Amino acid sequence: MKGKNKDDERGGKHVSLRTIIWLGPFIFLIHDLEEVFLTQQWIKKHSYLFKGTVVERLVNTFGYSPGEFGLVVGIITILYGIICYFAAKQIKAGMSMNLYAATLLILFINVFTHLGQSILLKMYTPGVITSLLIVLPYTLYAFRKLKAANMITKTTWITSLFMSIGMVFIIFGLMFLVGRCFS
Repeated sequence: MKGKNKDDERGGKHVSLRTIIWLGPFIFLIHDLEEVFLTQQWIKKHSYLFKGTVVERLVNTFGYSPGEFGLVVGIITILYGIICYFAAKQIKAGMSMNLYAATLLILFINVFTHLGQSILLKMYTPGVITSLLIVLPYTLYAFRKLKAANMITKTTWITSLFMSIGMVFIIFGLMFLVGRCFS
C-alpha cells in the first residue's frame, strides 16, 4: 500500500517497533509504582536486616518516602518519555536508539537485582513481582524487536552499556538530591 509504513502496520500478532518503544515509560512507571508504594513500609518492617550496614546509610541518604520516591520516579519517567519520543520518531540506528537501548538494558538488569534481593533474603522485596511479570517479558520482546529491525549491533551494545552506567549514576544522583532536599 502506498504511503503506509511497514513499521506502522497493525495486523495479526504484529506490534510495531514504535509501539514497543512507547510502552517503555509505562512499563517503567508500573514497575516503579510497586516500589513507590511498598518500599518504605517494607524497609520499616525489615529494618533489622540493615542495622549497621552500608544499606542503612543508603536508605538514610536517599530517603524512601512515597513522596520523595514518587518525585524521582516522575522525573525519570518524563526523561524516559523524551528518550522514547526521539527513538520512536526516527526508528533508525544512532544516538536516540542507543539511549533507548540503554534504558532497556537498565530495566533488564533491574529485574535481576530484584530477583537476587528476593532470593538472597528469601522473601518478597518491593519490585520483584512487576519485574518478573511485566519488565522481563517487555525487555526481552523489545530487544528481539530491535534486533529484528537491525537496530542492535556490537557498537550499540557497547555504547548502550556505557550510556546505561551513566544513566544509573544520574538516577542515584537524582535520588540523593531529592533525599537531601526533603531531609
